[in-house]
Amino acid sequence: MNCPICGAEATNATPGNFDGLIVECKHCGEYEIPDDALNSLIRLDFDARKAALDKAKSQTRAGARASIVRAYL
Repeated sequence: MNCPICGAEATNATPGNFDGLIVECKHCGEYEIPDDALNSLIRLDFDARKAALDKAKSQTRAGARASIVRAYL
């Protein structure tokens, strides 16, 4: 799969019980996107997608996975 943020090759690490997408990207790191934010995220340009990820990372405690929620879009 391709990373929804940067477009680089990434791994889909989503378990069957998660309602969204969990991405492992060598450029963007590991993050999750709930289904209710995914469609909005992919419609944004690169700078806006990167800003949403940066916001998610800044709001995430150390050791936890960043989550791009609708409020960051």
